[in-house]
Amino acid sequence: MLAILVLCGWLRVGAAEPKNAPEVPKEVRDLAGAYTGSFTMFGIDEKGDVVKRMAWKDMIKAEIPEIQGDRAFVSTTDEMTFEGSKGPPVTLKGREGFFLKSDGSLGECFIEAAGQTHRMTKMGDNVWSYTAPAAAQELTRLGFPQDASGQHVLVKVITHEQGIETHRISRLSTVSWKDKEGQEKWLQFVSLQGFHKRQP
Repeated sequence: MLAILVLCGWLRVGAAEPKNAPEVPKEVRDLAGAYTGSFTMFGIDEKGDVVKRMAWKDMIKAEIPEIQGDRAFVSTTDEMTFEGSKGPPVTLKGREGFFLKSDGSLGECFIEAAGQTHRMTKMGDNVWSYTAPAAAQELTRLGFPQDASGQHVLVKVITHEQGIETHRISRLSTVSWKDKEGQEKWLQFVSLQGFHKRQP
């Protein structure tokens, strides 16, 4: 879960269900729970070498499975504690779930956070992926010059390790920019890597 999306017909667990309201799919109800994670983000140094830029640990709470319009999802709250930071954890709210097809069956998976929605394509059993342009502000934080541009490809693989549901996440980034001499540069590298583990 990285964390890491109004029409009538709200359905909340524990609340009175509207008449004829559709049942929240089991796959969405199964997302509810608490997850702990650890992530590292990579960028470049002044020489252009790939280096660690930041790291954090987090706790995600996924709750209130519901259907809203063409989506079935849980609401998420992600508290991130950054390595070396003396301030309070950073809290990020979002949603994770599925788009619903016209017949009510599950469609694409999605993750929503910080005002952005990413549609995830199922690549195989327990394997999901999405692509997204790299924001200029993020590339600057990763050590690239202001004229840099790039593309991210994120892959999530869900495993069961010693009986614990684990979401392993990696992001491959391809970035182009011009150096001080005006020469075009390209780099493809793993810019994010980490995991979330479901808590009992």
